[in-house]
Amino acid sequence: MAALAGCGRKAPAPEAPAAKPHHVAATAGHLPAGIDWYPGGVDAAFAAAKASGKPLFLYWGAEWCPPCAQIKATIFSRREFQERSRLFVPVYLDGDTPSAQKYGEKFGIVGYPTMILFRPEGTEITRLPGGVDIRLYAKILDVALASARPVADILAAARQGGETAQNDWKLLAYYDWATDNGHVLPQAERTATFRQLAARCPAEIEADCSRLFFEYLSSAARGAKDSKKPAFDGLERADARRKLLTLIDQPSVQQANVEHLLYASPDVVGALSDAGTPERRQLTTAWSAALDTLAALKGEGALSTKEQLNVLRGRVLLAKLDAPDGPLPPALLDEARRAVARVDATVTEPAARTAAINAAVGLYWEAGLDAEGNQLLTAELGKSKTPYYFMLDLADLAEKVGRKDEAVQWLGRAYHGAKGPATRFQWGYNYLTGMIEMTPGNVKGIEQAGLDVLGELDGSPDAFYQRTRIRLEQLSDQLLDWGRTGEAAKTVGTLRARTQEICVKLPEGDEGRAACEAFLKRGQPATRRG
Repeated sequence: MAALAGCGRKAPAPEAPAAKPHHVAATAGHLPAGIDWYPGGVDAAFAAAKASGKPLFLYWGAEWCPPCAQIKATIFSRREFQERSRLFVPVYLDGDTPSAQKYGEKFGIVGYPTMILFRPEGTEITRLPGGVDIRLYAKILDVALASARPVADILAAARQGGETAQNDWKLLAYYDWATDNGHVLPQAERTATFRQLAARCPAEIEADCSRLFFEYLSSAARGAKDSKKPAFDGLERADARRKLLTLIDQPSVQQANVEHLLYASPDVVGALSDAGTPERRQLTTAWSAALDTLAALKGEGALSTKEQLNVLRGRVLLAKLDAPDGPLPPALLDEARRAVARVDATVTEPAARTAAINAAVGLYWEAGLDAEGNQLLTAELGKSKTPYYFMLDLADLAEKVGRKDEAVQWLGRAYHGAKGPATRFQWGYNYLTGMIEMTPGNVKGIEQAGLDVLGELDGSPDAFYQRTRIRLEQLSDQLLDWGRTGEAAKTVGTLRARTQEICVKLPEGDEGRAACEAFLKRGQPATRRG
């Protein structure tokens, strides 16, 4: 969902919005050299894969996306990946190219980035994770290329006690569950399934299997937050805590679970222990030690700049776990400031810098260093190729301290500066919903913004799919709640009429037209596929 939201949070005095740019069709030109990305589009790439007998590697991303920038800097730019790219047909699907969101619907993908390996005839094999070291990435890519057994089939066999080889388990362990989107495993079945898989995974590949255990812990913790019920019963909780403590200090487990260790501590530690207890202290100490071990790695296994910053962010999250509003240790704050200053001064390669600055902002945000974050972001606007992304963060910082008009202005600047049809609609959504939430009395401004944002969809037969469709559904609910009476209700009527002008241009019977026609009609949700 972070990727769907733009991975951003929503400032010097903003200037007037720039003139609305023409739509820009993105290409693979901003990807690292060394990979022969197929130039003829997705359908032609699948045809080429079938004709050549090679698998197809699909990368779905966006130019503004920091996690995509991280993959460019740490995976696509490395020799290990570039050499393997000759074994398959690589195709890049930018979310702003024509029909990209429709393809996203077809393949069941939402979040940027998503990387999928297909068989030559088009059957999906696996979804590859971006948050692992290139050595692990290359290893699992080799396994997928050699096996070509779809993860969907492996999962079905594993759940039923069927035949599963070690390589099958590795594919399950390194499948990118974060981008699954219910494709092979429904959300409601995740916790029980991960628990079962973690228990059955062969002991000979313990470090790989530990990824399934971490997925189980995280899924159970998130489910408990949603249901307001305990994540584990007493015995299950104690068993999970003991197993975590036996795994987390093993270097091989740490390196296999970098992304879990960086991001999952509040959920997992919070679910496995109570504030102020010896169990809480034991877990936080062990988790902090694992983060410190990762940070100390040198050579090929060393963390990227972004990950080093997120180690500090992870330590901040652990420090805040029992006292979310309490002061952080001054030494930790000073370390965070020094780390960000070092990154700001030394990281210049565009992709690596985008990923690193985004991580620095996240670190400052969690540490409560809002003034420093504002200063960093403001300076970055003149350096970034996609400054509209960082304007969302500036808007969030302004909103956080109650400067609502300023926050809305930043959202407006971000929208008017955004490039690409899907991106412009998403940033327009941010602007419009920001106005509804923070300046609901500005009815005329909301009406004009609504007309502008809907205009982004006019004339595109494939606009009403996937990320855009999801945002449209959310926008519909927010506008209907806002526009119940008075002038606001008239504005909703105006926007409804404008939408119908757009809908009638779409082919009858098309799912995109159904999504369009459902907008601003209570009780008539658009179709939900994928």
